[in-house]
Amino acid sequence: MIHVAFLWHFHQPFYKDLSTGEYLLPWVRLHAIKDYIGMGLILKEFPEIRQNFNFVPCLLVQLEEYAQGKARDKFQKLSELEPGELQEKDALFLVDNFFSANWERMIEPYPRYRELLRKRAFGKKPADSAVRDFSHRDLRDLQVWANLTWFHPLVVEGDGDLQALFRKGHGFSQEEKRMVLAKQTEVIDRIIKLYRGLETSGQIETTTSPFYHAILPLLCEPRTAQQALPQLPLPSRRLEAREDAVAQVQKAVETHERLFGRRPKGLWPSEGAVSPHLVPILNGAGLKWMATDEDILARTLHTTFGRDHQGRVNQPQTLYKPYRLEYEGSQTQIIFRDHRLSDLIGFEYQRHSPHAAVEDFLGRIVPGRGERPLLVSVILDGENAWEFYPNNGLDFLRELYRGISRQRGIETTRVSDYLERHPPQDTLRDLYAGSWINHNLATWVGHAEKNRAWEYVAETRDFLKKRPDLGVNHKELAQECIYISEGSDWYWWYGDDHSSAYDEVFDRLFRTHLKNVYKFSASESPRALDLPIIQLGKKKPYTIPKGFLKVRLDGRVSSFFEWVAAGYYRASRDTPVMHRASGGIIREVYFGFDEENFLLRLDFEEGALNRFSAHDRLAVIFLLPAEVRLQVSGAPQPIKGLEVIKKGETTPRIVPEAVAAVEVLELRCPFREIGLSPGENAEFLVEIEREGQVTERLPDHFPFAFTTPTRDFERIFWQV
Repeated sequence: MIHVAFLWHFHQPFYKDLSTGEYLLPWVRLHAIKDYIGMGLILKEFPEIRQNFNFVPCLLVQLEEYAQGKARDKFQKLSELEPGELQEKDALFLVDNFFSANWERMIEPYPRYRELLRKRAFGKKPADSAVRDFSHRDLRDLQVWANLTWFHPLVVEGDGDLQALFRKGHGFSQEEKRMVLAKQTEVIDRIIKLYRGLETSGQIETTTSPFYHAILPLLCEPRTAQQALPQLPLPSRRLEAREDAVAQVQKAVETHERLFGRRPKGLWPSEGAVSPHLVPILNGAGLKWMATDEDILARTLHTTFGRDHQGRVNQPQTLYKPYRLEYEGSQTQIIFRDHRLSDLIGFEYQRHSPHAAVEDFLGRIVPGRGERPLLVSVILDGENAWEFYPNNGLDFLRELYRGISRQRGIETTRVSDYLERHPPQDTLRDLYAGSWINHNLATWVGHAEKNRAWEYVAETRDFLKKRPDLGVNHKELAQECIYISEGSDWYWWYGDDHSSAYDEVFDRLFRTHLKNVYKFSASESPRALDLPIIQLGKKKPYTIPKGFLKVRLDGRVSSFFEWVAAGYYRASRDTPVMHRASGGIIREVYFGFDEENFLLRLDFEEGALNRFSAHDRLAVIFLLPAEVRLQVSGAPQPIKGLEVIKKGETTPRIVPEAVAAVEVLELRCPFREIGLSPGENAEFLVEIEREGQVTERLPDHFPFAFTTPTRDFERIFWQV
């Protein structure tokens, strides 16, 4: 018998400014009406399916405040206003931020929302120009659609009013807009009650994480980050905060018990980040087990987990079982997720039909052998993946649950149920320190920006310790701000490994939490906290790729969404004077990749593509990891193919059917031709040559850069 334990992780950072009560970003509210409610509702259709859900406590308290009408975010407030009441800056905010959803799945299916997106013309018009094209009717429809599109299909199925609005599609009234916002509050109020009921019935187990999603190993002993990366730079000011780690876990257990009516037994450490130091902390909080990634077990046991041609793990008896973990006289139980199975759901199956995806998933599970049932742990983000699926993943999940129900020899389980029946037989006396991302902690420490943020936390924490004179209320609020600043999300967005449209908001909110420590202490905060941390790294003149591309190589803008996840560069914004003066012919650069290929699109100034075809040569010059030249020659014959020339070689290799130029120029080159492997950093320039002379080079100051994607690229990138 194979037992499959699905654990869906629900998390959002703490968006509330404790000094003002304002919520800066809307993602708790929007994911609540889509993913948090939907993942529970679907289980009503499959009472035989057992599941596990991990709720980060800082998410729970934000849900609670939204349900009670106490939480109000900026997006919500601007949604409520009549278009005629909007100030100019508010209207600009709407046209810049109210398309913040998956364009392909959440905007494109709805003609009016799609029409408004076209009108906004991202990448073509700045907000102050585009907003002039929006009438009051347009703005009200935008306000409605930016909220309506987030409702989960099952919520819509059960609500005639929402169905009517989807059918209407445009020309919404102020009263209809108020109804949409009121229904959001009603849905959010159902969420905790729904999961509490599912747990009472025995269908699910709820688990917890450190209260503000802190990376516990970095609080307990920051030097553990150097186990995986010995040369990793650490913050110059040492943070010693084991007691904060204890508090984050203890507060989590208490809040979980208050809201769900029972103490959690399991812990998903934030980002699967573990070290042996966690064991006594779990014991002290009464927790019975924790989970992390298979790579941590592989490093601990000095082994590797490969897969056969069917995708089945090669050491199932090692990976698919619980272990007892002992450290400093304490012990706990630990399970390790199947990284591949988790990532298939997280970011790959969205591209396949539900039937094919489920057939593949079930085919990868090793048949049970021996007397002891195996435990296959599938642990992943329970919210961000679904907007990449058709119908928010509902069709896939229904097919998955049906498939498992029909499959002989496989059943789903709650983790604690399995551990009670099949306790660990093997003991680990050490545990590799790392996380689910590349089995290390570099996502949250090591980069200059991340380290600067930690140094600010250490400085602020030391300041608070020296203020024993504070009243109880102010002391508690100040300490809470320290705990909030220890959350993983701030460090996730610092550095150059992740980016979003809201980097500056996250930076400002992080510093606000620290400044509030001084505010609650009636002290002036250091001036350094007024300055953006993200200025430590020079702002690149382009955006980075945000997802895998699906490009039809035809030299035409055949679909608005083909290049929407690409990195984007506009030449005039990088060097406007030089570009115009030199007669540069490239207007825009789009770059990115699918799973196997580097992809590039060039948009030319009017008429310039024809001139390029006749006279010029395009060179894409990779500088890292090794010098490789991709070359497209237009003269004297039409473009035939892509020439690849590696450093030291004189004869180019021709890659056929790799270039197309009609309206735009599109180029595709396999990573293997460039010498790129998953996880490697790449840098490149784009040049136009005429008669052997470089007439144009982009970008102007430093090269385009990206990291060659691993299989879990999209899942790692999208964490909001």
